[in-house]
Amino acid sequence: MHKKTSILILLAALAGAVQAQSGVTIYGSIDGGLRNQTNVNAAGDSKLSIGSNGQYYPNRLGFIGSEDLGDGMKVHFKLESGFNTGTGALDNSGGRLFNRSSWVGVSGKWGQLNFGHQYTIAFFTANDYDPFNYKYAYIIPVSAATAGGRYDNNIQYTGTFGAYKVRAEYAPGEKAGNAGTNTAKAVGLSYADGPLNWGGAYSRRDVDGYSDTHYTVGGAYKTGGWRLAAGYMDDKLATATGSDSTTKNAWGGLSYDVSPQLIVTGAYYQTKVSVANIGGAKKLAMLGVVYYLSKRSNLYADIDHAKLSGRSRIGAQTSQTGISIGIDHLF
Repeated sequence: MHKKTSILILLAALAGAVQAQSGVTIYGSIDGGLRNQTNVNAAGDSKLSIGSNGQYYPNRLGFIGSEDLGDGMKVHFKLESGFNTGTGALDNSGGRLFNRSSWVGVSGKWGQLNFGHQYTIAFFTANDYDPFNYKYAYIIPVSAATAGGRYDNNIQYTGTFGAYKVRAEYAPGEKAGNAGTNTAKAVGLSYADGPLNWGGAYSRRDVDGYSDTHYTVGGAYKTGGWRLAAGYMDDKLATATGSDSTTKNAWGGLSYDVSPQLIVTGAYYQTKVSVANIGGAKKLAMLGVVYYLSKRSNLYADIDHAKLSGRSRIGAQTSQTGISIGIDHLF
């Protein structure tokens, strides 16, 4: 009898563990292919590579889950790591296991509130009007220019009210004796209804030695198989030494669904920089093609050409051309 009781207790514990894990999903993506790029250094050398964190879509391995508290309330979390296809190594920048996302929060009819390492409001907002929707993220400048991309110690609120979405965040600097140092704060507003979406966000960071103000606006319109998207970003960095810098990104692009499986996108991105009154520019034109083998797998190819001037040049090199081809799989 004692043995049977122990087995029942063990089975009950296992059943409880399975039930507790029922709201957890393991997911990810892996991207493999080749990229050739010219003029990667001052000598004008070209580079052929396979090892990357995802040419088309950044590699990731993640865990996401939630617990239903009733009455529309949920506790949810997300843990996500990046990795390199060519080597299998984690993209653990700064020794971070979950370098892409690490947050926990609560949601209800009023919206959701999350705490931890997460994407900035500027990142979420600009994604809606990037012609490539952050695909080819390591080639296109938009996602990398979104007010830091991610904040540590971030407290972020998101609320959806009809076609409107409002966001606000605050990331304390955790500096003893000075709560205002190393902080970040932002607000954002987005609209999406039918074929039209638009949005904007304003961010400010106050760090030892400099302050950073950033804003972005843009929109997209889709009709039939066509989608037109355009946006703008302005980032001003004021330093204590007077070596102020400004980065301005402007872009526009058009995509067309040739068929449910085949999508063609063309876009133009212009980045203008000025550091201590010394300017430079990068003008990037890009054409990408995606063919979906299934809902989770696709083949992709792109060709991109950038003209470089001023401080944006690589040594004496004034242009770069890149070609990528590969396969991406979601799991």
